[in-house]
Amino acid sequence: MDAPRPTVPLGQLVLQRGLLDEEQLETALAEHLSSGKMLGEVLVERGYLTQGQIAGLLDEQLALASEAGGDDGDGESRGIDLLRTRVAEAEAELDPAVERPAGAETEAGYVLFVPSPSGYSLIARSGEAPPVGSEVGVSGGRLVVVKLGPSPLPGDPRRCAFLDVP
Repeated sequence: MDAPRPTVPLGQLVLQRGLLDEEQLETALAEHLSSGKMLGEVLVERGYLTQGQIAGLLDEQLALASEAGGDDGDGESRGIDLLRTRVAEAEAELDPAVERPAGAETEAGYVLFVPSPSGYSLIARSGEAPPVGSEVGVSGGRLVVVKLGPSPLPGDPRRCAFLDVP
């Protein structure tokens, strides 16, 4: 028999326990989605939680699933819902003329992942993505590229430059 499926996603447990705020969870979820790493791994790498805390949350998640008898159909945490909403909004704002067939990557441009006090935004830019360590002007300020990776938008072949304050 298969193990019970978690009824409370890890991100939701983290928020319920007050271990992270929504902005930290959104940042971790975006990295999780863009890198393919497990959410717990991202939370530990970013220093948000310890491996022991993740293990405890996973044990709690399994216990809750056993008590509930499996998946209750809810399946989505508040944090991931917020992230999906923001990704959908960003997709709607991106210029469709920038889209291109796979293989013509430099013509399509890139996406900037811009943090803000209320979450993050995605901004489409033309040309090649700036290298890690370079400064980028955004909304009248300057941010630094801390990582390059795939776009967090589903099916988007463009690169993403993840920005942070210098």
